[in-house]
Amino acid sequence: MRAILLGGLLPLAAMAQQSPPPEPVALEASRDYLLGVALVSSAPQLGSDTSQRTRASPIWAFQLGRFRFASSGASALLTQGRQTVDTGVSTVVAGSDRWSLSTSLRIDEGRSWDDDARFRGLPDVRGTLRGRVTANVALGKRWTASVRGSQDLLGRDGGLRIDSGLGYRYPISSQTHWDLSLGAGWANGTYARTHYGIAPDSAVATGLPAYRLGSGWDGVSAGWRLTSALNRNWVMYGGVGASQLQGAAARSPLVGRRTVYSATVGLAYRNN
Repeated sequence: MRAILLGGLLPLAAMAQQSPPPEPVALEASRDYLLGVALVSSAPQLGSDTSQRTRASPIWAFQLGRFRFASSGASALLTQGRQTVDTGVSTVVAGSDRWSLSTSLRIDEGRSWDDDARFRGLPDVRGTLRGRVTANVALGKRWTASVRGSQDLLGRDGGLRIDSGLGYRYPISSQTHWDLSLGAGWANGTYARTHYGIAPDSAVATGLPAYRLGSGWDGVSAGWRLTSALNRNWVMYGGVGASQLQGAAARSPLVGRRTVYSATVGLAYRNN
């Protein structure tokens, strides 16, 4: 997986050096509200054995003063340029044209094991509220980097995650561009044991082998997305992605599918 991700960057770098594209022009963006629908094909959860599913999902976003509220499918459609908007409730606390620092809140829905007879009896991964701090920086005209820390705020053994990302944007026209994103994630021991570990008492109750793990890098991802403003109000997007568990998390007895692929297409209306 790492070789594939690195290999995908080389042609882009060469293309940018040999034939520079036109200067990027930001999509017109609404700072009021956005409503739409997306058709998503993916497995429900990384690590589960559940088969690929296709479903329609609403996308929405709106802004009240300094605060933005956005679903995952709509977060990238509300802003101009290459600024990242976190899913949930977010606000930018500091920044400039080249960097930004933002905070956000998001509900983590957790996970229940009741639907799988093999794991029935394991304690559920409880839903919680996660607080996040995200730093973004422009590395050049096309490249951006980000680091996000995410902490369980309710003390429900959600632990700490740190996710890093690298992005490349290629403008096709003033209203159309595509983005390539690469990511890697690290989790502390609390997060890893809650999501991928099996405590000794749970092993006795279920017959599964006990499995304990500590902090470490637990996943990588890659995605490609095309976004185009059809006119002043309507915007359409589509993309594909892949995520893969790594390290001790991937070796957990709880993990079935280690690699998840996804595809999305969406259409949204912006009031400005």
